[in-house]
Amino acid sequence: MFYRENTSKPRLDWVVCITLVSWIILVPIVNQIRIPLGNKTEVISLAYLENISPYTDYFKYLILLFVPPLLAVLSLRINGKTIESIFHVILSIAKDRRVWVVATTILLTAWVVNVPFDQFKIQETLIDSFHEGEYLGFLPNFIQLEKPFVNTVLIHGWGMDVLPTWLATQLIFNDNGIPLTRLFANLQNLITSLGYFWIFWELTGAAKLKKYRLPLFLASCVLFCIFDGIFFKFDGRRGTFFMLQLALTLRFFRVIYLQPKQAKILGVVLGASVPASFLYVYDRAIYFLAVYVFSLVLSLFLDRKTARTWIFSSLTGVILSLILITAILGTEQVLAIGSQVLYWGKYGRYISFIPLPPLEMTFISQNFWLSMLIQTFVLVYLVLDLITDNLKLRPFVQRNYLVFVLLSASVVYMRITLDRSDLGHAYHGAIPTFFLLAYLIYIGFRDFLQPQLEHLKLNPIHQILIVVLIFGLIRSEPGFSLQTATNKIVKLPHRLSFSDAEILQPDYLEALTVMKPEIDQQSCFFNLTSEGLWYYLFNKPSCPKYSYVLYSKPLEAQKEVVQQLEEKQPDIILLTNEMWFQNPWDGVLKSDSAALIYQNVLQQYRPYKQIQSHWFWKRSNRPLTFIETNPQTNLFNGFVEVLPPEVIYKNDQVELRGWAVLPEKQKPADAVYLSYGDENQLIAVGKVNQNRSDVAEVLSVFEYSNSGWFIRVPTTVLPLGNTVLKVWAYDAETETLTQIGSEIPVEVSR
Repeated sequence: MFYRENTSKPRLDWVVCITLVSWIILVPIVNQIRIPLGNKTEVISLAYLENISPYTDYFKYLILLFVPPLLAVLSLRINGKTIESIFHVILSIAKDRRVWVVATTILLTAWVVNVPFDQFKIQETLIDSFHEGEYLGFLPNFIQLEKPFVNTVLIHGWGMDVLPTWLATQLIFNDNGIPLTRLFANLQNLITSLGYFWIFWELTGAAKLKKYRLPLFLASCVLFCIFDGIFFKFDGRRGTFFMLQLALTLRFFRVIYLQPKQAKILGVVLGASVPASFLYVYDRAIYFLAVYVFSLVLSLFLDRKTARTWIFSSLTGVILSLILITAILGTEQVLAIGSQVLYWGKYGRYISFIPLPPLEMTFISQNFWLSMLIQTFVLVYLVLDLITDNLKLRPFVQRNYLVFVLLSASVVYMRITLDRSDLGHAYHGAIPTFFLLAYLIYIGFRDFLQPQLEHLKLNPIHQILIVVLIFGLIRSEPGFSLQTATNKIVKLPHRLSFSDAEILQPDYLEALTVMKPEIDQQSCFFNLTSEGLWYYLFNKPSCPKYSYVLYSKPLEAQKEVVQQLEEKQPDIILLTNEMWFQNPWDGVLKSDSAALIYQNVLQQYRPYKQIQSHWFWKRSNRPLTFIETNPQTNLFNGFVEVLPPEVIYKNDQVELRGWAVLPEKQKPADAVYLSYGDENQLIAVGKVNQNRSDVAEVLSVFEYSNSGWFIRVPTTVLPLGNTVLKVWAYDAETETLTQIGSEIPVEVSR
């Protein structure tokens, strides 16, 4: 078998085997190669900075190109029986099912540690104060407020927004609340991953694959990990409840005849999870509610025993769960949760909408259309199957019930892709479709491939080639690195010991240190930057029930925020900082999307302290004084150098730039305001801190060196038609606004 005549052609399977084995051995070695640059060039480039020779990559390429042929030549010198004995040893190990189970368990454990359990880096500097603030900032509301569900609008749900931080506070030491919160958030990811694997186990069982169930289950889990980030992205802790509920549903219908008592318990547990899921996360709870109701309707076409057990056991769980939750929280809080669900259902898609990009035959685009295509294939098949069965619904539904369940889950999950059509969210929407496709593959394997495999005989070289291909596929997934996973687990205690102060960015830590004594005197806090982190750092609940301005875009929400700010009147708020003067995903200004809130703050608060980029404002009961000047006689308090176009459209990005000073005090203005109309309606404000050494030189006042400013115009708040814009220099001591230059006439159009 391992010999060939000199006149024969090289065997393709042997060529592939040698090449793949060579690459599997060489790639880890090649990745470590690094030839130092030394002093061979005076060119300052990445090669110089990293001290790596450009010839490193050539050397890697030559190794991968020429070493496999060299090994092929050496293999011809090895005795055929020796190779055969080595192959037989490898195959005897590979055919042992215990080896499969142990090896796959190790790989999946490594992947869970390296990917889901490492989404939030325990000890890394906190950069994303927006997203991480979502699971840090709501705890003060639930610790310090009565009826917190009534007085707080959660973004996701209690299980995501509050639970990780609350668990962290129970174990906190060394002031390490943020690392511990990240730990529990990662644990939620881990549970979700177990839910994925559980779904595969139930699907392989439902497909009745007999002796092939275990290998197909293990292969499915491994392929899921490999395809993660390619065709889909694990849904993390947001999908925890949904995935567990889907697994429970599949298990119920798999064991209904095998273990009817267990099925009844599963039905009750599944039903109880439906109301409970709304405590955990709102949107995924709605998704599964739709799947559950659909399954209830379809169950009417199943046999009487299955339908009765499913309907009565699950509805019993729903009722018991509702009674328990109402008894614990009270009717008012339960209704408040319902109103939040309705709020997100009504406005959520508008608040965070990103349009679907054009569907194209590209790798990136497939993340948007591939799931749709698979669902369409399935739906077309089901329609044709129903028609060919003479529209007999009962046998049709009984034959395809699990396909319908998986298809309904796939369809409702597509809302994630359609509402937030950026790549990150499109990835998440594809996960249930992967389960649907896997189940259809299992059915196809059972009906078409399984009978053929009973008679298939592979020679050792083909078996070795399959082993090599599998091993190569596994080696290509960095998430399977056992060494990396081990290092992360070993270093976990040390990483958890990092204090919050060590994790915060220096500017946030400075702002916290400076402002906390004053904020401590308040009963609540508010920021317009949509960073929940500040509520956690100051340990203050949000003054309005909407703590994130970004999520209070609807007019009714803005009015409620303004009303509650007027009722509680926090002395100090945070207006803006370097990162968060606009919405993070669509670039819309907060002065546009939350104009009512923003304009109220401009009227009721004044610039107070600027710590790095963080601009804190203080409440004032004294109204602003407007001083309109003659631009012909007052040329020294500033100038608007960059003017808007004469016609402004609602979706234009318009900026004003210039310089502003207080001549009597010979210093830059304390801020620059923008207004429109004859009533001087304030709509925007800007910092005066940009370098303008030219102004200082011309006016011979060194203090004017940083008198530059710019303002982005909130174009959507401007009334249609003709209006005027005015720019004002602000004097904090007198709380006066002095007009800079002339009014700016503009025409606003759609």
